[in-house]
Amino acid sequence: MKITLDLTAMLQASFITYPDPWHYQRPSLATHIGNMCKDTLFSRMIYLGSRRIGKSYFFLNDLCPYLLKEGLIPVYVNMRGNTSAPHSEFAEQLAIALDEIEQDGTPKRFLNTEIKKLAISNQFAKIDMDFKPKVATDIDLSNIKILLKSLVEAAGKSKLILILDEFEHLMTSTAFDNFLYALRTLLDNYGSRISVIFIGSSSTGMKTAFVDDKMPFYQSAQINEFPTLDDGFLTHCTEKLEGVYNIHINRLELLDFWYEIDRSPHWIINLMRDMVANQRSLPQAISFIKEAIRVEEGHVELLKNLTATDKAVLLLLHYKRGLYSEKSVRIIRAIGGKGTRGGIQSSVRRLENKKIIITLPDKNVMIQPRRLIDAIKQDLPDEVKPWIGVL
Repeated sequence: MKITLDLTAMLQASFITYPDPWHYQRPSLATHIGNMCKDTLFSRMIYLGSRRIGKSYFFLNDLCPYLLKEGLIPVYVNMRGNTSAPHSEFAEQLAIALDEIEQDGTPKRFLNTEIKKLAISNQFAKIDMDFKPKVATDIDLSNIKILLKSLVEAAGKSKLILILDEFEHLMTSTAFDNFLYALRTLLDNYGSRISVIFIGSSSTGMKTAFVDDKMPFYQSAQINEFPTLDDGFLTHCTEKLEGVYNIHINRLELLDFWYEIDRSPHWIINLMRDMVANQRSLPQAISFIKEAIRVEEGHVELLKNLTATDKAVLLLLHYKRGLYSEKSVRIIRAIGGKGTRGGIQSSVRRLENKKIIITLPDKNVMIQPRRLIDAIKQDLPDEVKPWIGVL
């Protein structure tokens, strides 16, 4: 019972901004992206990376201060700030920035934005199932047009940099289509006066937005992978842990966990917090955080709804093995699934309908959430696990 309560508290509090002393600055990356923002060659940039790797923190705490120092005007908008009406959130942030520029000459409030990352499943189609999408009215779109025009005029000779976080949220409902089309038209009209950085966590959503020829932002920018933090972040954290709390830990053990969680600063910070607050050893804290990840990504619930065939198919797809070869059929049957062509095809359709597997335009298959494969391997019966070795 205690661990359940602790996990719930952690996931509810996961939006807390990192304390400044623990923030690991990335000046080189900020300079690199900032310089591209100045250049008309890069009027639109896309940065895609999995959740919890520090994208929003970087753009708010590293890039925005650099842009301000260089005389550019950044405006940060989280498209999930109002899940039902992202156009309203967009208009509100434009209005705030406009007011600050008119009052102080530069936007400031957004630099202290509290980044809220909800504890939700990574399944793209299941995010915020209870939200009720609203269509932007003509009045809403006219207001956005006026606000953006006023903001550009108030910026004067300074270039405007729109940073649109969680952009994939606009792919969750056709109700947002008219806002998307209006936004594309507005940005085209201003050309090099405005640079836009699109940030996303869902490969599916972002690829839909920019690769699908039916969408307004089709081929308007190339998708770049957001660089993960280097291992210096671990040195930064362990030095703080030793200096402030006199806690010494095994760096190699921490390094293994760091790679296992895809270099997520969010979970490392929570690991440090758990060690200090609950006086746990590193192995105990790692075990606790692994369970927290399982809870957040919904592994337990997902596994309950997967058949043995589903699990085998996911493993084969993950290891890029053909589904219908003689060896693959043996593996499916060994795991307890149906090794028939019909059974495999039904499993693939089921996984696609649940958005657990996504076939990308280049025909590669993506599995969501990323760590589901590890959960499947752990969930397999002991007598079946040796079969994984043949993959």
